[in-house]
Amino acid sequence: MTDLIEPQGPDETGGQDGPLWKRLLWFAGIAFVSVTVVAVTAYVLRGFLFMG
Repeated sequence: MTDLIEPQGPDETGGQDGPLWKRLLWFAGIAFVSVTVVAVTAYVLRGFLFMG
């Protein structure tokens, strides 16, 4: 059976993925969205406690 997802190794050419500022911006964006999703989920679950 063939694997649906084949692992890929690091880039062998030694090139960078992109400038540092762009990678840091992606990291900050993902961190912000993650914190937002956790906060919204917590407030929704907290709201369920006060419904009854």
